[in-house]
Amino acid sequence: MGFLDGLLKRKENSAVEPVEKHVVMSPVKGRMIPLHEVSDPAFAEGILGVGVAVIPAEGCVYAPVDGTVAAAFPTGHAIGLMSDDGMEVLIHVGIDTVTMKGDGFSLKVGQGDRVTRGQLLLTFEPEKIEAAGHETTTMVLVSNAANLGTLEVLCEGDVDAGQKLYCLG
Repeated sequence: MGFLDGLLKRKENSAVEPVEKHVVMSPVKGRMIPLHEVSDPAFAEGILGVGVAVIPAEGCVYAPVDGTVAAAFPTGHAIGLMSDDGMEVLIHVGIDTVTMKGDGFSLKVGQGDRVTRGQLLLTFEPEKIEAAGHETTTMVLVSNAANLGTLEVLCEGDVDAGQKLYCLG
């Protein structure tokens, strides 16, 4: 193998890996639970979409997909994304947290913004949510999954933000 062969080989190996289609990463660090264990029936029964929930260990929510912010709720408790591969992803922090009217939530992006996996979307104060009598359980849903295939959960238990949660296909 010549000098140029080594350089060319290294360049080939450093190529960016293609992003897998219809994969949703965890937007928060915490403990993943099946959606049916969520205390709110609208989420538990899959009325708002398929997915999983994470009981967060900290108050940062990161983009689970590359895409565009389709909906940034002014209360900061939820955000909707349209992924580059066609998924409508909803991240909803807490149960009944809309009643907090934004107290303890801070959006870091706005509607129409382009986001990449791992980008900070919003922060929240778990202590304020709990003090208001609400759960911090964070739902990570795909609302148009019927068009994308069957949900396959890719992890269980403790998860890190950015870890693969599930895929559709």
